[in-house]
Amino acid sequence: MNSGDLLDIIKQDLKYYIFKGSSPLLTHQGNEFIHESERVAQLIITDLMFMNDKIKPVISAPLLYAFQKDIFESEGDPFVHDWEQMLLSDPFVIMKTTGKSTFQSFSPDDDIFSFAFITLSSLIRSASEFINSTMSEVILDENNSNPFPELLRLSYSHCSAEKKVVVQALSGVHQSGIVLPLMLVSGIISPMEYAKGLIALKITGMERMSDVLLDVVHVQDYLECLEQKKNGGRHIESAIREGENEVTEFKSTLRWDIRAAKTNPAVERASLKTIAAFLNTTGGTLLIGVSDDGSIQGIESDKFVNEDKFLLHLWTLIRTCLGRDVSTYIHTTLEKMDDGTVCMVQCRQSNRPVFLRQPGFEEAFYIRVGPSSNAMDISEALKYIADHFNSG
Repeated sequence: MNSGDLLDIIKQDLKYYIFKGSSPLLTHQGNEFIHESERVAQLIITDLMFMNDKIKPVISAPLLYAFQKDIFESEGDPFVHDWEQMLLSDPFVIMKTTGKSTFQSFSPDDDIFSFAFITLSSLIRSASEFINSTMSEVILDENNSNPFPELLRLSYSHCSAEKKVVVQALSGVHQSGIVLPLMLVSGIISPMEYAKGLIALKITGMERMSDVLLDVVHVQDYLECLEQKKNGGRHIESAIREGENEVTEFKSTLRWDIRAAKTNPAVERASLKTIAAFLNTTGGTLLIGVSDDGSIQGIESDKFVNEDKFLLHLWTLIRTCLGRDVSTYIHTTLEKMDDGTVCMVQCRQSNRPVFLRQPGFEEAFYIRVGPSSNAMDISEALKYIADHFNSG
């Protein structure tokens, strides 16, 4: 690969652009490879590097992304137009609606007869459980003797655009119909169950199982990276909507005094006492980079060189001021929101009392009381510790 072909990721306006040499990388239809998740961008670029090294999976992150941009978002969902035809050709739908099996049967003398029988029986049960789980979400006419297709359509409609794209990619590449890939992306069946299902349906042979599993690993990697981003963002958005309470607190910055325009240990103490209070009570979540009114300030206001330096400083404060052993009760993640990056500090209740020992300040013991972190005097702290921590 010459220097003009080098792939790189460039961050602009909280989004990650993939470049090939000095130009943005484009799909076949001229759409740029851009994503708000750095992990997704990294997955796309590593898949592209694999393909450049002649390791060419049929399904990969860049192909899924390009399909979504070039087809799904530009021309509309192809399954909307082909839905009825898809149903008519799916063996699970045919069996559920007509009672007739179109599964290609194996002879009892075949080596994999028992394998195929057990696999298909298990998949039929999984399909029934999957569709029955949506029964409470829709009102169907009791005279409808075959509700399966409508329940299937509803399940598909509830999928994200990314999951719909994956279902279509699997269905098109593996000729696996609609039910099998839909159950896979919904977590009803495992990758191995999916691959075994293709073999039992005589769609593919045993010799291609590794290729099928490679495709499935790529799509699951893609969906997992997307879901991680969405879950973290949704958690923060939900916490901000609910506001500060006994298990949630916001801090605009970790160390930067906005009014004085300089770093301030007292600002650091505000976050530390909240973490200590959560550890001493029932746990909770501290969002650093969120103002009291719920607006996103972003950890960028703390003026660290990069995110790694921010996290290093935070963890140094935690270990030196609260104790090294509290690390197992704390989990930190950085989530890129529209207006800035938020640090989410999730705390579990500690099994021992946690004191805040910060240089330049008096030692203190904090607990959570409603939406605030309160310091206790010595006698109160001793009684609280005796009541809430196991001395044995």
